[in-house]
Amino acid sequence: MQLRQLYNMLFDHYGDQGWWPGRSDWEIIFGSILIQNTNWRNVDKAIAALFNQTEFWPANMRQLTTDQLGTLIRPAGFYTRKVVTIEAMLDWLANYNDDLTLLRRQDPRQTREELVALKGIGEETADDILLYVLSVPTMIIDTYTRRFFKRFGVSLPTNYQTAQKQLLAALPNFTLRSCQNFHALIVAVEKEKYSTADWQDLPWGHIQLEWKQ
Repeated sequence: MQLRQLYNMLFDHYGDQGWWPGRSDWEIIFGSILIQNTNWRNVDKAIAALFNQTEFWPANMRQLTTDQLGTLIRPAGFYTRKVVTIEAMLDWLANYNDDLTLLRRQDPRQTREELVALKGIGEETADDILLYVLSVPTMIIDTYTRRFFKRFGVSLPTNYQTAQKQLLAALPNFTLRSCQNFHALIVAVEKEKYSTADWQDLPWGHIQLEWKQ
């Protein structure tokens, strides 16, 4: 089975995911930082506190002191490190006058390089922002993605960008919405924590993927 066919099967089973969750693009940006090395339950507490104080408007967030920001996001864990990253993100956004439309017009390769250069922003978080905020079709190589494909006997390359190129090459003409949904569907599957036996009972449990690795 081709990868596109597997995507369609997952979509038919789970439906449109409407993901990444967030009230605004700003919440998605800062939520992608807060989710690092923690779970959504703890992140939700930090997001609620930060939203109530700032509504995630960058101008409002810049009014917070480092200590105030740290207190608000403490439930997300590793908060001292995440404060540094959030403040770096706010500085970077200020260079573009907080204009996401301007960022969407910029060469995505340049934007990605700038994001990855920020302290605390790795390739995965950069791609979260590109895919779900800046409308750049791409695939995110996170733990969920690697675990998902391993179920089909596919071990993605250790190198992030090599793995990403392989996936994208197997999904020609995939649109932005398809990329967003595919990643969200992979997360939905992996959150189910299927056992090996349960996996075999799923519609895709015996599929052999056909694509170049």
